[in-house]
Amino acid sequence: MKKKWIPMLLAFGLLVASPFSLQPVEATSHTAEVQEDKLPANLENLMNIAPEHQFTLRKGSKRIEVELLQWTLNHYGLKTAVDGVFGAETDKNVRQYQAEKGLTVDGIVGVNTWVAIYGEHEKPADPEGELPAELRNLMDIAPEHQFILREGSKRIEVELLQWTLNWHGLKTAVDGIFGPETKRNVRQYQADKGLKVDGIVGVNTWVAIYGEY
Repeated sequence: MKKKWIPMLLAFGLLVASPFSLQPVEATSHTAEVQEDKLPANLENLMNIAPEHQFTLRKGSKRIEVELLQWTLNHYGLKTAVDGVFGAETDKNVRQYQAEKGLTVDGIVGVNTWVAIYGEHEKPADPEGELPAELRNLMDIAPEHQFILREGSKRIEVELLQWTLNWHGLKTAVDGIFGPETKRNVRQYQADKGLKVDGIVGVNTWVAIYGEY
């Protein structure tokens, strides 16, 4: 009679053991789905290329630059598979991103969209900090002799402008590139100061900027 219990005991032992053997597999698959908080070095290095020299990306593109785009969309809050393939999901999220950034909504990643993408990875300026010396030295030039800045300008003077916009309370990436975000904040700054709202930094806007210091 005792021998009849042996198969039953073996079966019971297998049932008890099997759930524990599955747990490590489940944990591994969950970990694979978690995205890194820090931009991988191979994608970060792509930003050594100026935005205006980046590849134009659109639906159907298959390049490592698409991975940078997709990683940034995820970082921004638009869940996107990072697979290097510009498919329907990426196209939809690029359009959403462009709409929220005030860009032309066409699903094509050109210069202006790249400028915004790069800006997502810029360290925000500290409006409570001290103006860097190399930017303060630019103010040795009288406002009427300063460069006129507008969307598309790429100069160190743009950094002074962007730093000042941050100081004023308008969060702006300090990257030396006068993109859509900078233009929008310049227009807001001009409105706040009672200046002509045109998004162009000419003499009167420079006078106001110098006055911040």
